[in-house]
Amino acid sequence: VEGGVKITSVNVGGMAFRQGKTQVNNAVSVDEKDIEAFKKLNARGIELEVRKVSTDPKLKMMDLISKIDK
Repeated sequence: VEGGVKITSVNVGGMAFRQGKTQVNNAVSVDEKDIEAFKKLNARGIELEVRKVSTDPKLKMMDLISKIDK
């Protein structure tokens, strides 16, 4: 993205929980580095959606992060 690749949307999933990460839903766990990366992508206007499978309702990654990033 920083090199000029045009991306409009990213489906975030499969980020497993491990020590040092915080679970934001059943498919995604994040740490501070992940949060900073998502904030940078969001600032570029890239939609960050969370779905474990394509039939799941779309959740906004930044909404999930805002619940834990205080």
